[in-house]
Amino acid sequence: MSWTRRYGALIRNAWLIDLQYRASIVLWMLWGVTEPTIALGIWWAIAGDGRIGGYARADFARYFFAVMLVNQLTIAWDSWYLDRWIREGELNFRLARPLHPAHEAVADNIAYKARTASVILVVWLIAAAAWPAVRLPLAPGRWAVTAVAVLLAAAMRFFISFTTGLLAFWTTRATAIMELHAGVSLFLAGRIAPLSLLPPAVAGVAGVLWFRYMLAFPVELLTGAVYGSDAVLRGLAGQIVWLGVWIAAYRVVWTRGIRKYGAVGG
Repeated sequence: MSWTRRYGALIRNAWLIDLQYRASIVLWMLWGVTEPTIALGIWWAIAGDGRIGGYARADFARYFFAVMLVNQLTIAWDSWYLDRWIREGELNFRLARPLHPAHEAVADNIAYKARTASVILVVWLIAAAAWPAVRLPLAPGRWAVTAVAVLLAAAMRFFISFTTGLLAFWTTRATAIMELHAGVSLFLAGRIAPLSLLPPAVAGVAGVLWFRYMLAFPVELLTGAVYGSDAVLRGLAGQIVWLGVWIAAYRVVWTRGIRKYGAVGG
C-alpha cells in the first residue's frame, strides 16, 4: 500500500473519530480564538489612538488575527496522548502495527487542523469584509513563503510535543513539562504580544531559542512585519536548524525510551 493511501486511511479515521468529539473540538477552537482576542482587546485599549513600539490599533488587529490562524495550523497536543498511551499501556498494540505510532499522530494533526483552521479562516474573511484593519494585501510571494514557514513551524511543534510526551517513559508527569513549555511560549512565542514589544533581553532569548520560529516568525511573515530576503532567509534557516534539533532529540528519546519500555514489559 502506498504512503498516500495509508495516510488517506489514517486521516479519514481521525476525521471520523473527531466527529464523535465535536463539542470538545468546538471548545478547543473557541479557546484558540479567545486567547488572542483577549490579548487584542488589552493592546487595543493600551494603544488608544497612538502607537506602541510601532504598532497602532490596526497593526495589533492584523497581528492577533494572524496568531489565531497560524496557531491553529501549527498547534500540537501529542504529548498528552503519548503520556496516556505509555502510562496505561495503549502504546502496546500501536507498536504491533506496521506503522510507527507517529504516523497516527500526524494524521490526527492534519484532520484536526483541516477542520478548525478552515473555520477560523472563514471567520477572518468575514471579519475582513467588514473591518479593513484586519485585511492583508494580496501578495502571492508572501503567502507562499508564509506557507513554507507555517509548515516548518507545525513540524517543529509536533516534534516538540511528541518528544516531550515520550518523557513519560521515565516520569509520570510528562504533561507537566509540556504545560510549562506552553506557559513559557505565551511570552516567547508571541502569543500575548509581538516580540518587539518585549524587553530586549526577553526578546533576545526568544530569538535565540526555538520559540520565535514556532509561531511569531510565520505570523510576522504573514502580516509583513518581516521583509527583505535576508531577514526571511535567516528566519527560515532558524526554523530548519531548530526542526533538525528537535527531530534529533525525538530519535534519541524514542530509541532509549522503547528500550526501557520493553525492558519492563510495557
